[in-house]
Amino acid sequence: MTAGHWAARRAQLRAALAIDGVLTTAQLTRRGWLKEADALALPRVTRTCRVRVTDAESGHDLTFVALKPEQLQQAPRELMHLAGLGEARARLTLAEGEVWRHLTARGAGGLGLAQQWPDAEIVQSLDASRRSDWAVEFDAGYSRRRIREKVTAAAEAGFTRLYWATSIHARTGSVLREINLLQAQGKLPRVVQAETRYVNFWSVREPYEGRPRCHKAVGLSQVFTATATR
Repeated sequence: MTAGHWAARRAQLRAALAIDGVLTTAQLTRRGWLKEADALALPRVTRTCRVRVTDAESGHDLTFVALKPEQLQQAPRELMHLAGLGEARARLTLAEGEVWRHLTARGAGGLGLAQQWPDAEIVQSLDASRRSDWAVEFDAGYSRRRIREKVTAAAEAGFTRLYWATSIHARTGSVLREINLLQAQGKLPRVVQAETRYVNFWSVREPYEGRPRCHKAVGLSQVFTATATR
């Protein structure tokens, strides 16, 4: 491989980590970036994480990689959350003008409760009305009540599109059914689209690839007709 190819891969790795914060070595291996991370001597730390918090047998030793060591000083659950969001971002093709932004509690003033703020947003820079923005969530085991709270809070904050990533395969269907129910109840009047996506950030090989008897969807999408805003 030429030096140019190495430089391009390293640039891609740095750009991804600048947005996602951390990624696992499994993710880097899958994308062909692990050698670049080794060559750059990027800081890393290994933590045991339960990738599905409701499943006591889902514990994995995950090695997280970041650009700066201080980014690895977060709790294992937070590191896992960032890796899940990073996989969700990689699985989505952004439209022209769309920009992915991680959110923090500091951005929660519009909702009153910081815990209701989405994990990330996709802002459509070509739409000054902000009526084309996505709310992004990563779910490793929310309760049904929490799912409903997060979805309705995002809608009330003005997001018209919902992107729900989850490490629980069955939730690609169950969360979308919950969103459909909320829509039918009139609680999401401005929401015009919802997408759910299963994300794996802990293994190099996708566990559901090559399994013809597995009928659970990896990703689902639903388009709605928005009603008049109040």
